[in-house]
Amino acid sequence: MDRAKILEELGPFCDIGDTPKITEKDGKFTLRMNRDGRPLKVIIDGGSQKVQTTWGVTTPRSHSSIAAMLSSEIFSNLKRWSETQYDLLKSISVTAKKLIPINGKTHDNRHISNVEETSALLNYLPRNQNSTEILLIDGAAGIGKTNLIEQLALLRSENYKTSLAPLILHVKSRGRVLSNIQDLMAFSLQTIRSNITYDQLPILVRYGLVIVAIDGFDELGDPNGYELAWTQLGELINFVRGNGTIILSGRDTFMGRERLMNDVKEIKKDIDVVTGLTLDSPNPDQARTYLRTCQWSDSDFSLPAVSVLLEEGSFAMRPVFLRLLGDVIKPKQLREKTENYLTSMLVTHMVEREAKLFGKAVDAVISPDKMEKFLMAFVREAARDMADSQTESLDESTFSWIAEAALEEGYPQEVIGLIKNRANVVGFLIPDERARYRKFINSQLMNFFLAQTTIDLVLKLELPKYLRRNLLGSEYLSIFIDVIAEEGASPESRMSKFIENAVWLAQNHSYVDRGIRNLGALLFASLPYFSMAEDAVLEDFEIDEALIRGTASAVSIKDVMISQLDSRGGDLGLLKFTNVSIVNLIANNSSRFPESFPNPKFITEGDGKQISDPKEIEEWLNARGRNHSETLSQGLASVAVSRHPVYKLLGRACRIRQYWLRAEDDIYGERVLKDKDWPLLRNILVKNDLLREEVRQASGRPSAFYHIRMRDRILAENHNDVEIAKFFSDLSASI
Repeated sequence: MDRAKILEELGPFCDIGDTPKITEKDGKFTLRMNRDGRPLKVIIDGGSQKVQTTWGVTTPRSHSSIAAMLSSEIFSNLKRWSETQYDLLKSISVTAKKLIPINGKTHDNRHISNVEETSALLNYLPRNQNSTEILLIDGAAGIGKTNLIEQLALLRSENYKTSLAPLILHVKSRGRVLSNIQDLMAFSLQTIRSNITYDQLPILVRYGLVIVAIDGFDELGDPNGYELAWTQLGELINFVRGNGTIILSGRDTFMGRERLMNDVKEIKKDIDVVTGLTLDSPNPDQARTYLRTCQWSDSDFSLPAVSVLLEEGSFAMRPVFLRLLGDVIKPKQLREKTENYLTSMLVTHMVEREAKLFGKAVDAVISPDKMEKFLMAFVREAARDMADSQTESLDESTFSWIAEAALEEGYPQEVIGLIKNRANVVGFLIPDERARYRKFINSQLMNFFLAQTTIDLVLKLELPKYLRRNLLGSEYLSIFIDVIAEEGASPESRMSKFIENAVWLAQNHSYVDRGIRNLGALLFASLPYFSMAEDAVLEDFEIDEALIRGTASAVSIKDVMISQLDSRGGDLGLLKFTNVSIVNLIANNSSRFPESFPNPKFITEGDGKQISDPKEIEEWLNARGRNHSETLSQGLASVAVSRHPVYKLLGRACRIRQYWLRAEDDIYGERVLKDKDWPLLRNILVKNDLLREEVRQASGRPSAFYHIRMRDRILAENHNDVEIAKFFSDLSASI
């Protein structure tokens, strides 16, 4: 303890315009300053670290440490903080019985199943002096990271009086780029009505009194990537070194314990504590338990449409969709449903429900079909406005204006007024932390509507503001891929025109903004839907993040630089790469690559492990398609199977995005089900209980629907997977 450090740590708490003064005598430091308009004298014993404070004319108080003094009402008043934070979070958080189950695993393989176990991870391991602890929470979009942090903050504020465990300040990125962490901390402090300022907060973190949780850290990007975010994080890590703890959350394609420790040079691997927690979707048993609390019965789970949704690995078991199934979509609405795409199915049900809630006066003038059309136009335009403004929420007056613009002309003013008032409270929107602001119930729904809007605008040869200035991340691109998968499967598909227009826009737009980069990302996401009959070429692109899912068409990729390519589950075997540079490749065992695929700088596997050694990268890619003979030695498919057309058919069928396949009104389903080798493949799938068949009424006539189970496991070809190994053995014996 010295004079400089005391001034650094306590100086930010003095009144604006005041200059703290410090003296030293007999090993004791005396600091004098004004605090909230009253003179404050602080005496610190340099040996025992005990403190005495005299604030104004009050009786001198003794504190066991500087930390105890900082938590008192003279400085941060953490007792009051905990009370106001608890009241706020209690009013906006879901009730205990409505909590989606947690399914997480730490980097050292500890299973985490509730908020209390997550809280116990903090300060669990012994620490060195002057260290920083980081809890990294990563996972896919919609997996529940934000809700978990919110529940952690609620738990700590509720128990503060008895435990005195550090409180948690939930700092959200709020969808902005070029964000400054200090600005975000200031907004979060204002939200809980704290008297603490952004420059005082790191002091409280350093002393272990408050934990700062930066939610959506991966969204703090600038136009040149994430250097600003890494730099700010490094500065914060150094500043709170002592007893400081930081929570970071981000999507699994960006965050990861290994990447964090490699990219943030300020982390001292031999001193700091870094705990990784990866969240996964609830397992089927957890999902059923949760839905039972929402009044679902055993008979509901036996419905074919429901049983498919609740399979292991199903997209439907992400918390965002489970919550919709529990709160909005009732089992009877799914009784005979075989919609191929989950998000559009849920949105359709929500639109149908919301269209009936505008009242009799509106129903008398506007038909249900037109109300549904209005609602879709309203939410799409709201999503675009948020994206253009780089924000997650809009004020109520803006929603009213959007509602009026989305309505057709010719309706009475009183009806327009009713619709504008009701539009602010439709089921797709919830209140924001700011008064009279609203946001979408989750970012996935916003991105779903934004993806639909993107297709419409590109078809009109328009390049909106959000495509010119925003950084399209993998969360948006993954939703965009689902939307174009449904668009591309339709017999009236607009994908060929979309691709043609996107290429034209890229060729005719300047490099002054991010437009060309983002168009490149959209075109890479669209690779499975390029025309098979043409020699297509994508060239001269620099792309920040690219995602490829499904089976890519035969396209030449030339003179392209990609910062991050996520190809998990994708088959890139037909692509031809020429002069292509890739920094980070995210891939897993089901990814497939052509001979021309370039070596990236490093590979991030599906479990977060990073590979940077050039020889290991070479071997890894060769084992997954780049060298055919090495691929055969790695997988379960025999030489005969891998060279038979049924193997490519199996890969194509397992990589199709939809849940149900049928031969009518679905281009990609038809290509699978009308293939000459489908009967052979179907028989082996049925034999191994990997195919679900249903005959239902569709478009007025009976139609066969097919669902392939365990698709990811089939593609991975893991030798330890007994069920899948038997399937490949049976397939080999049948050809």
